[in-house]
Amino acid sequence: MNCKIFLPAMLLLLLGACKKDTRSIDLNVTAVPTLYTPVDNQYLKLDPKANPTQVFQWEQARAEDGSLVLYEVAFDQVGGDFSKPFYTQVSDGKGIQNMLTLSHGDLNKIAALGGAAFFERKKFIWTVFSSKGSNRVKAKEFRTIDLERPAGFDNPPTTLYITGSATEGGADINNALQMRRNPDGVFEIYTQLSAGTYQFVDGKTGTARKFYIADDHGIVPDGSNTFTGASKVVRIRLNFDLISGSMVEIKSIQLWYCQGNTFWFTLPYTSNGVWRYNGYTVNLIMQPWGREDRYKYKMVINDGTGDKDQWLNYATNDSPSQDGQYPHTLTYKTINFDANNGSPFDWSWKFDKTYLTDGSVTDFWVSLRATDAAYTINYQKE
Repeated sequence: MNCKIFLPAMLLLLLGACKKDTRSIDLNVTAVPTLYTPVDNQYLKLDPKANPTQVFQWEQARAEDGSLVLYEVAFDQVGGDFSKPFYTQVSDGKGIQNMLTLSHGDLNKIAALGGAAFFERKKFIWTVFSSKGSNRVKAKEFRTIDLERPAGFDNPPTTLYITGSATEGGADINNALQMRRNPDGVFEIYTQLSAGTYQFVDGKTGTARKFYIADDHGIVPDGSNTFTGASKVVRIRLNFDLISGSMVEIKSIQLWYCQGNTFWFTLPYTSNGVWRYNGYTVNLIMQPWGREDRYKYKMVINDGTGDKDQWLNYATNDSPSQDGQYPHTLTYKTINFDANNGSPFDWSWKFDKTYLTDGSVTDFWVSLRATDAAYTINYQKE
């Protein structure tokens, strides 16, 4: 090859590779032209216990390059300009849809953030921002919404216990059972109730505030509930934002062995949120790849409208092998309630087959104690 031709050609290629891409990213997006619902000056008497929903909807904006537009709804005080709204939330579909669905419970929180007291009726303004990348554009109009808050608690508890003759701790307030406060602020406990009375308290002293669940499921101060009939294992939740309480019966918890396509056993309830089955002889089914190790649990609950399955799943769809990993980490043992997936093999845990050999006599348990670091499953050879 002629070097006089080759070297200049290579130089041109190198210079072309180093040349900067001068194309700019198009972030242009239009403002939302029109707000659809709710109508201007819409009045809502908020009812968090029934918790209906209100849809906020608007005309779509357009990105100049035809790509997706994201939306965010903003709330401000009457007279404000939305430069510093007191509350914003992305639209449905993680910001893609031109609508936002808010429950009365959500609107109650928003009204409280905007300075409305319990029983107070107050107006706010709302609008929509459309955005693409760093470019954020306010809608061409805004509307007023008129919100009336219900009764509630100015100082909701940060800690809550259940006590009374119907409870596992008995009537002595010193033995009251602490409830778990979930990340969303809802208090929860799995426990057994027997004939007697029970109430909820925010401390273990004589000055503790007392609450009970009324017939309409509202939370009411200074009273107690009565439990009658045979003892039941229940899950109780109190939501002080929605001013609402609920109770469901826990009918059973069973261990599902995936390869066997069957339940091995039902775990009896022991106490303090723990279900345990002792002395089960483990024999895992042999497959071409080895002994099948996948399993999970099914809880059956009844909220008064019939039995419903609540599967207790592993964190993800495919659990990693646990051979040589016993005792398992807290993260691995933690129950995922959100998946509620009843497929035969997915969302399951795996046994450590080097620890749990065929013929191992083993104890199994599910711990839903409110004071635990997390809700977990576990097993141990006898």
